[in-house]
Amino acid sequence: MEYLQALAPAYGAAFGPSPEIELVTTPDLPVKLNSTLVARRSPGDAVFVTAALIAGLAEKGWLTDLSDLVNDKLLPNGLIANSLTAARFQGKMYGVPVTIGAPIMHWNKNLLEAAGLDPEAPAGWHGVPNSFDTMLEYALAVNDPDNNVYGITDNWGGVGSGFTFGWLLQAAGGSFLDADLNPVMNSEAGVEALTRMVELLHVHKVIDPAAVTYTWVFDASPAYLAGQRGFFFTWPFIAGIANGSPDSALQGKSGFAPNPALQTSASVDGSEFLAIPAFADNPEGGRQFIELATSLENQIVQGSTSPWAPSVDAAFADPAVAANLPFGEVIRQSYQYPVDGGYSTDRERWLEILCGQISRALAQDVTPKEALDEAINLIITSRA
Repeated sequence: MEYLQALAPAYGAAFGPSPEIELVTTPDLPVKLNSTLVARRSPGDAVFVTAALIAGLAEKGWLTDLSDLVNDKLLPNGLIANSLTAARFQGKMYGVPVTIGAPIMHWNKNLLEAAGLDPEAPAGWHGVPNSFDTMLEYALAVNDPDNNVYGITDNWGGVGSGFTFGWLLQAAGGSFLDADLNPVMNSEAGVEALTRMVELLHVHKVIDPAAVTYTWVFDASPAYLAGQRGFFFTWPFIAGIANGSPDSALQGKSGFAPNPALQTSASVDGSEFLAIPAFADNPEGGRQFIELATSLENQIVQGSTSPWAPSVDAAFADPAVAANLPFGEVIRQSYQYPVDGGYSTDRERWLEILCGQISRALAQDVTPKEALDEAINLIITSRA
């Protein structure tokens, strides 16, 4: 969080008082926020919040409506509109993204070249409808299970499968939740998304079968970094490791681009936000800090000196940002497509339910339609 800490003296120079910044670890953040806000005290005039926290805090009346700030100032100044998906709750906006990030497609150019395929072609697939099928053709061409080479890897264990399902769901024209936050992931688009995942595993046999046991990115990454996997759908930072780590077999040979398309490309949002508690002593100071953090000047500083992509579109055009974040433009492009993560007050609970049913479909215990219908029933029951 050094890029936010560095704003304290800049705020002092601009507005007079120099703010204090308290650091809290990620696991402790929900505890810190809930324990202070339930006592109707504010941990600060502006607070850092993850996408998963906003709806729950807003529902309790603990966050300030920032819709006017977003609509009147920040969006006209270039804030990326699709980075706001998690900030919306019941028609109002309760957070402002300072960083953005979404899972993207990575690929092994060495394997593609060895199979006689164009190693640069995947870079443009996100703009081509039904390019997921082209990706599958490429993955099948490099697939060689007898030599521990698979066309695709991913982490489908635990809630990881929800990220892949989520981008395929949106790519097919669906969504996790409707406008009233009711679950609708058993739509035709949802069935198509889960069917494609099942087919990758059991029909095409093109994905590393251990993917269903990988619970996070670092379970799936070793084989990709060893040059044994063709495509990897995961967070952008893997591009830096794959292309720059001395332990990677893909130095300079790992491509990265937005996800391929069904009807469209899509991903799942991983933006991070600043919000103003309802009990803030100086909410105007919080707004000033948020405006400072999301100014083009400071977003360029953030993007050129930290590993976090800016949330203001024009910052990506700065050469220093491009040099520091070589995958930054791909992140920016990804946010031109749907990136919703289905953020509601009970997201953690329903996502666990959904992924449990996805696991059953991947094990072929039930059909994709049966799995998603049961997920809907269990989610509705859990909300009763």
